[in-house]
Amino acid sequence: MRANSLSGMTYPRYAGNAMYAGQTATPARGAGFHSAPTHNGPIPAPYAPTQVRPIPPASYAPTQVRPIPLVAQYQPPAPPVQPPAPPPQPPANRKRGRGPLAILLILVIVLATAAAGLVGAEFFARTIAVSKVKSATACFIEASEDSVDVTFETSPPVLMQYFDDKYSGFTIGTNGTPIRGVHGVTADIAVDDLDLKGGANDAGTIGAINATVDWTSEGMRESANAALKEAIDEYLDDSIFGFLTDWISTDEVVTSIETDPSTGIVTLHGMFDSTIAVKPETTADGGIRLQIQPDSFSLGGDLDLPQEDLQSKLDEMTSELTDNKYNLRVDSLEVTDSGVVAQFSAKNIDIPASDGTGSCFDM
Repeated sequence: MRANSLSGMTYPRYAGNAMYAGQTATPARGAGFHSAPTHNGPIPAPYAPTQVRPIPPASYAPTQVRPIPLVAQYQPPAPPVQPPAPPPQPPANRKRGRGPLAILLILVIVLATAAAGLVGAEFFARTIAVSKVKSATACFIEASEDSVDVTFETSPPVLMQYFDDKYSGFTIGTNGTPIRGVHGVTADIAVDDLDLKGGANDAGTIGAINATVDWTSEGMRESANAALKEAIDEYLDDSIFGFLTDWISTDEVVTSIETDPSTGIVTLHGMFDSTIAVKPETTADGGIRLQIQPDSFSLGGDLDLPQEDLQSKLDEMTSELTDNKYNLRVDSLEVTDSGVVAQFSAKNIDIPASDGTGSCFDM
């Protein structure tokens, strides 16, 4: 115990009174506490001690002190935030030389494109050429274009011929429709060296034409019937028997036909037991003629129709098959069981120049 002096007084200092020295101490539980000063001498009046009441120990009961952990709980540091990954970059274009395979592929593509273009141009030229020939042929035979088929040779290409206006060869076929009014005729025609450049006096030239004409028996009957009907109608109109046309129809004068390949004779059978025997022959100018045979002209019904009148009508009909303006000539005639077959040909044909009214060969 130490003593402090103040104004002549001495205060005893207990070990439990250390708070006056700025220290904190916890008083002992269950014991009284006081800090009455001690004095060796007389105590002044103002400082006369009063009765000291004991402080209940509970008043100085210490508050519960929470223990402070000596070591704080270790928390590992948060990992650093990683920045977002940059988007993937496309690989840099590497300049590489074209290898043989790439060059070959490019070559194939170029050639395929060129070939496709040539095929398209060839198809176009072939279509135009076929259309022109069909139109000219249909005009020449006085039929529709639907009755004509045209086929060009595969070589040389039509494209080259189209630009040159020269065609090396093609074929023409008809399907049996009337040719210039003659019924039952089909023709297969081969044309070589058609030149459409033309000159001062012509529209071009044709190197050669070879044609096979098939005239069927039924076609001959129809054609002869038309010719005979016209001859009989004209005869009746100029005779006293004109009234018979009101009673008797002449639409079917020839009712049947018979061919004989061994003799080359074609026999026409008609109404009232009429019979006419004709023989296909060639004319001086290379045409075809159905020549009425002697003593074979017999008309029923006591009709006295001159043979010359009927022959004239038959000649008009057959002359339509050949037009020697183009120098077409009959090379051969053959009577068959089904009709007549004729071979025609011509060489070095000049195509007539247009007269301004339109020509079949204005191609």
